[in-house]
Amino acid sequence: MGELTTVPAAVELTVVDDLATVTLERVDRANALDADTVDALTRAVDDAEAQACRALVIRSAAGTFCAGFDLDDVPDASTSELVWRFLRIGGLLERLQSSAMLTIAVLEGAAVGAGADLALACDMRIGTDQASLRFPGSAFGVVLGTRRLAAVIGDAAAVRLAATGDRVDAAEAHRLGLLDQLTEPPRIDAELGRLIRSAVRREPATLRALKAATATGDPAGLADLTRSLINRPDLAAAMTQFARRARPTTPREEQS
Repeated sequence: MGELTTVPAAVELTVVDDLATVTLERVDRANALDADTVDALTRAVDDAEAQACRALVIRSAAGTFCAGFDLDDVPDASTSELVWRFLRIGGLLERLQSSAMLTIAVLEGAAVGAGADLALACDMRIGTDQASLRFPGSAFGVVLGTRRLAAVIGDAAAVRLAATGDRVDAAEAHRLGLLDQLTEPPRIDAELGRLIRSAVRREPATLRALKAATATGDPAGLADLTRSLINRPDLAAAMTQFARRARPTTPREEQS
């Protein structure tokens, strides 16, 4: 029997037995991460753990997985407000990565910037041929999730993707290890179910031990983020300029 936990409208948490599903529902903004969405995601992880869930899935209600940092109100924000928002995102990524639950991101569209980092903070990523990832944060001087990216694909490839902001399509993402599995859209739920059933057969203590043994905790990543933010006193101006260049014309297009 399922239990529906109500959080702000951008995020829905559904718990069925010991499986939690977090659905990003801010579709009109391509699931971009504003302050309320970040807080709602953090609470969803806390709620799922409080209900003794063993696995947590993050997916989008439609199209884009997550368009990254919400650029909508950047022109009206101060540098201190933007710094706080980035630090909250960094805290969410750490919270997700350190969770005792098995975490899986389902990508059926674009994951951009902090949205791509959200996917990488999960233990596994499964996607369709519509999935893509992009890491454009260096365009405005922010270093977010680069150590985590390097742990997945290696230093050289991580520097290349972070420095260029190039889009990585599904096939290349699978080859690099950004996607653990690539499957046909009609089979995404069946494959996801197979992964979860296989994993949760293990005792919770065993799963926790496996995660601890392979942990790539990233406390230095938060330090990298903080240093990059401190070194950009003009962050608000840099992001405003980026937002003007990158503002999407439809909700499905990429942001940051």
